[in-house]
Amino acid sequence: MKKKVLATLLASSMIIGMLAGCGAKDETSAPAADTKTEEKAEEKAEEPAATGEKTVIRMLTILGNPTRDELTQKIVAEHTDGSIELEIISPPADQSRQKMITMLQAQEDIDIVELGNITMVDYINNNWIAPLDDYIAEWEDYATLQQTLKDQAVSYDGHFYGVANGLYQKALFYRKDWLEEAGLSVPTTMEEFYDVALALTDPANNRYGYSYRAGSGGAGFLDNHVRSDLGSKYITTAMPNVTNERKNIWEYPEAVAAAQYWVDLFQNCSNPDAVAWGYPETVESFYSGTAAMLIQDPEVIATCAEYMEDGTWDVAPLPVGLSGESWNNAGSGAWGITSYSEKKDAAWAVIAALSGVEGNNEWCKVNGNLPIHTTAAEDPYFGEGYYAAYSVMANKPDAHKWYADANETLWMTKEELDQRNSNTENDLKFQELVLGAISPEEYCEWRAQFDAWCHDSEWVKEVYPD
Repeated sequence: MKKKVLATLLASSMIIGMLAGCGAKDETSAPAADTKTEEKAEEKAEEPAATGEKTVIRMLTILGNPTRDELTQKIVAEHTDGSIELEIISPPADQSRQKMITMLQAQEDIDIVELGNITMVDYINNNWIAPLDDYIAEWEDYATLQQTLKDQAVSYDGHFYGVANGLYQKALFYRKDWLEEAGLSVPTTMEEFYDVALALTDPANNRYGYSYRAGSGGAGFLDNHVRSDLGSKYITTAMPNVTNERKNIWEYPEAVAAAQYWVDLFQNCSNPDAVAWGYPETVESFYSGTAAMLIQDPEVIATCAEYMEDGTWDVAPLPVGLSGESWNNAGSGAWGITSYSEKKDAAWAVIAALSGVEGNNEWCKVNGNLPIHTTAAEDPYFGEGYYAAYSVMANKPDAHKWYADANETLWMTKEELDQRNSNTENDLKFQELVLGAISPEEYCEWRAQFDAWCHDSEWVKEVYPD
């Protein structure tokens, strides 16, 4: 493992060295070329302005659809000076990532790419995307970008590569009428959450306190509980699985206690059928009236509004753990610029239009995700009603943390990464835990093996020196 880490560090150093030597915006991270080639490229890039023609910017997305693409075109047209023609390439979802890799490897005519949390690391290593540091330094709307987004956008090599286009963060959905009938307050801590769930559980009447997810992806809720109990005293949003004591989070007694909590929550407060539930079943259980609480992303708001009576439900910030913090893995796409694009200034104008305060608010209202700016709450759409809880969390970054652990995966071998990300194996082991087939101690020992690499990692020693 040490050899692998050292090799990666050397590779990263080479990339950083290449990036550090770049100056002007349009030269940032561009492949090496002789002076004549650069002069020709500059002349080519300037041609549209000289002839009065529009600059064509080609965008490659990973989550495109006709409605989304039309909205993107509309926002860019409204928030730029009319000198840009945007072409959007939106491959089918199941082909988009491979299509992007193929096109970037071939350096096809693409200026903007839609990045994901994990894919960004590979694109940085392959020198496919350009750092945006110079543009960010002059971007007025950067001041209101959520602090956590600022922290996450800066890569392991210290550069800023992508501007988020929206967030998928979890919050607490709850039956307002049930709590009021029982004289209960909305839980603000995980301890209160369990007590409320238990009090509202009535199997005889097919009512349960929590819409539990013990099937596909269910273990992630326990993961975040462990992080919420440890908190920023031990972990950072850049490295949420490894603590500043150079251990992984599953080696702590808080992890065992949290695992026992989720066993109790399943056995005492949840529908037994939930052992096989994934996302759709948990959402249906909540809006159909058999569960009092659900932890889920903002797109569920539209579903609840369709099937539930207004006033019977609401959304609240996530309950905090023992640390006084809530931790949540939030999804986010981001706009990046290819390292070889000859039209970086125009590409940045497109990104600034889509990720600026006004453009991003409009984008998120249609797409069902959350704005990236702290000022979103000034818009009644996000500052009031069901979305208000998300704005509250966004404006309290010390209490509500979200993360994407792409940086850690960079330092793991493929075998380690595949093993840790083996959702099927993890799902089955989590089901064994909640059914009582294995103990919380055994589960935590099993989980700890996936991040055992951190003990010998030179990178972790650099981040957390003695």
